[in-house]
Amino acid sequence: MPEVVTVEVSEDVARRARETAQRTGRQIEAVLAEWLERGAASEDVSPIQAAAAYGVHTPYGNEAAARVLLDVLRAADRASTGTDPNH
Repeated sequence: MPEVVTVEVSEDVARRARETAQRTGRQIEAVLAEWLERGAASEDVSPIQAAAAYGVHTPYGNEAAARVLLDVLRAADRASTGTDPNH
């Protein structure tokens, strides 16, 4: 049985949903529900953006371990792209 949830969306999302609803002859609620379903089914749920820069932070004072992790990630990036992001 469907569950009713109230969600506040940006003006841009509401506008695009209204346009899609009008173009497809559906109600805006159906369009938004479909978008949510597709998003929930997506395997890419990581908030980490590709090619974005993230600072090294450790709340426990273990900067050395954080640096090792950063080095491993950079090496993996070089291996996957065939380039060195530091040069």
